[in-house]
Amino acid sequence: MTTALALPGLPLRAQAVNYAALQDTFGEPVTTSVNGKPQRVSDAAASITIITRDQIQLSPARSVPDLLAAYAGVQVTHWTAGQSDVAVRGGVQTYNARLLVLVNGRQVYLDHYGMTDWNLLGIQIDEIQQIELVRGPASALFGFNAAAGVVNIITVDPLTAHQATVSAEGGTHGYSKIGGSFALPLRPNLGLSLSAGHQRENERAIPSSFYQPASIGDTIADQAAATLTATLDPATRIALNGGWSYNQQLEFLPSQIITEQRFHSATAGLQADHDTGWGSITAHAYSNLLDAHYGVTTSATDPIGQSATINVRNRIVVATSAMLIRLSEANTLRLGGEYRNNQLFSDRLFSHRIGYQVAAVDGMIDLHPTDRIAVTLAARLDHLWLGQGGAPQLPQIDPIAAYRRAFNAVSFNAALLARVGENGQLRVNGGRGIQSPSLVNFGSRVLIAVAGVPLPIYLSGDPNIRPATIWSGEIGYTHNFASGLRLEAGAFFTRTDNAISSPGNPIDIALVFTPAPVAVTRFANIGWFESRGVEISADGKLLPRLNWHANYTWTHVTEDLPADRIPYIYPLLPRLTTPEHVANLGADYSAGRWSASAVAHYTSATSQFAFRAPGTLLMVAVPQAVAIDAKLGYRFTHQLTGYVAGDNLTDASGADGSPIAADRRLRIGVRLVL
Repeated sequence: MTTALALPGLPLRAQAVNYAALQDTFGEPVTTSVNGKPQRVSDAAASITIITRDQIQLSPARSVPDLLAAYAGVQVTHWTAGQSDVAVRGGVQTYNARLLVLVNGRQVYLDHYGMTDWNLLGIQIDEIQQIELVRGPASALFGFNAAAGVVNIITVDPLTAHQATVSAEGGTHGYSKIGGSFALPLRPNLGLSLSAGHQRENERAIPSSFYQPASIGDTIADQAAATLTATLDPATRIALNGGWSYNQQLEFLPSQIITEQRFHSATAGLQADHDTGWGSITAHAYSNLLDAHYGVTTSATDPIGQSATINVRNRIVVATSAMLIRLSEANTLRLGGEYRNNQLFSDRLFSHRIGYQVAAVDGMIDLHPTDRIAVTLAARLDHLWLGQGGAPQLPQIDPIAAYRRAFNAVSFNAALLARVGENGQLRVNGGRGIQSPSLVNFGSRVLIAVAGVPLPIYLSGDPNIRPATIWSGEIGYTHNFASGLRLEAGAFFTRTDNAISSPGNPIDIALVFTPAPVAVTRFANIGWFESRGVEISADGKLLPRLNWHANYTWTHVTEDLPADRIPYIYPLLPRLTTPEHVANLGADYSAGRWSASAVAHYTSATSQFAFRAPGTLLMVAVPQAVAIDAKLGYRFTHQLTGYVAGDNLTDASGADGSPIAADRRLRIGVRLVL
């Protein structure tokens, strides 16, 4: 048995990768994302879990965060009906900037605030081929801002699959959804993917002690996307894609003020792959456009809400290239480069435009000195230079020269995999990831209202803010038993230095003479926190058609942060906001026309931040919770399936991990496969 998934004669990149066929051949999911070539997930140089298409279809989950919540090392917080954040191995906070989210290699991570809006992914659940979850820093392997983990979503390839699916759902709390996805091979060398969807549901009830927006609308998510894929010859493949998304939802901002946001996003991109006699060449270029409106329902007489009313436009252009060089049958070398141009436009910045450019080079070598040992080493160097355009807003808080700044950031990953006997594998890996400050961190400038303060107070970005650095180490062991039982156990450690946070209570202020004195409270590097823990997972079959899976994660957080005292100057306190114990137990069954699945989630008690109505930050206790999600389906015909499903059937108030209590939500739906 060899450690590497070596497929002699198969081009490394250009031909379409048939993930389903390779999974059937090798008995486990296959990925190309980590080192650029097809390999079994158990052979990857990162701590990676792949959620397959079959698992997605059977799951009661109705969103990508819901799917991720069932796996070890993941903490999913549904702050409101529409806003979710996914944390990996600790560090729970709103607008989590430490997780890089990709769709077919294109980032959907939003650079303006450094966060992910999961309702702006631009895809439908039915078109997902697999979801790859990477735990731990992976900047050198996956690129910019993969600081604490990666979620890489891969959709169905129209050159290898023919799919046409339409679905409709309705449920409690005003829930309705309709969507469709189509993967259509037009010719043997040409395929078209299309998807579109609309979703709407009511918001949860906000406690009266919290700051209340002027009005609370429904959560709305709309999406449309298309991809045209072609093979120009046996060695060359190109894909042209574009998409549009709209989202309206209530959110906790990083300051923990609750306001209603509206987002429009659009994307366009081109990817090309070409095989050679020595390996492959890949090039990818895309542009993401975001139009974001914060606090859209804020009353003109509301001084607290007005401080959160911000309109911004963000434009990012990314171009990447990589060469994957075959050194031998099993050994490969990857060399790559990246350029990105990220610009933010708003009247609530230091000047009308704040932006940065990044140039990066990276390299990876994947070596197999024996058929039982694999070593992967990767490194990346990012050079970022900051800039601004237009006259500074008055009063001018920083000199223009402060925005003529550049810095370098180095990230790396290293992994050792060793086969132990015929059925065991030992993995030791670690890395250093980089979380760059967002453009809001660098250049925001917002007047905030604070009663009793004689000077105007500005919430300001800081052009001198430093990147956060995330260090990680892990040791894990996986064993596959003859009975089909799979057991995985591991221990991890992560440390975040120069943690970045927005201000909470505006108490930590400084006087700035512009020339008149003003008070300033800033986004800042505020200290460090560490997470250490244990992850245990098991899965198998009880009957030929009854699958089960279980996992448990223990996470202990220590920290040295100024938020760790009252008053809460900064809303970042992972020691209290990260659950210490998380466990999941799930099963799915299918026979004949019937299918059923259920997942039970246990989360220990936490505390989370919220903004009190008078204008102060407080911690709210979130009780421990046992929540059960379930789905029961019946296939009426070969094409038509109906189902009923429910989220949080136990109606546990702490199930979402939010200071806003969770509720039970039921739905019924139909799915037509043409």
